[in-house]
Amino acid sequence: MKKLMYVAVFALALGFTACGSDDDGNPNCRECEVLTIPVSVCDNGDGTVTTSAAGESETITLPDGTTFEQYAETLCSGTITIGF
Repeated sequence: MKKLMYVAVFALALGFTACGSDDDGNPNCRECEVLTIPVSVCDNGDGTVTTSAAGESETITLPDGTTFEQYAETLCSGTITIGF
């Protein structure tokens, strides 16, 4: 039950993120739905990604060894790993 609560909180927080890139007018973006919320994740080309949903955005640095494709696939598939 505790893990389910963490997943729900993470999904809700993700729902309030957004995407925008000032790097070049045509960023590498992927769009999908997470819990029926349209989400866009964009590769900024500098080791960071910007996610967007519900008019909000958040830019994060990719973890070492993680590619944009891996990050986008994990985000869009709804696969969440929580380690304690």
